[in-house]
Amino acid sequence: MSTNFSLALAVKELEAGEFHWILLEEESSSDDLLSYVPQQFSEPHRDAAAAWSAGYLAIRARMRKTRK
Repeated sequence: MSTNFSLALAVKELEAGEFHWILLEEESSSDDLLSYVPQQFSEPHRDAAAAWSAGYLAIRARMRKTRK
């Protein structure tokens, strides 16, 4: 069974040298307004590239769960 959902991934440096990925999920409050709410935060990563890669893998894992 396939479930439709919309996710976004953001990476922020919350402290100097500590990058976190943030998984955002679409909140459908109205048809003409697109908004996302934070769903999951990561532990710190040493650089932005590591945070992006880990965030991507988190999205892939979530997609695998929803396909079953």
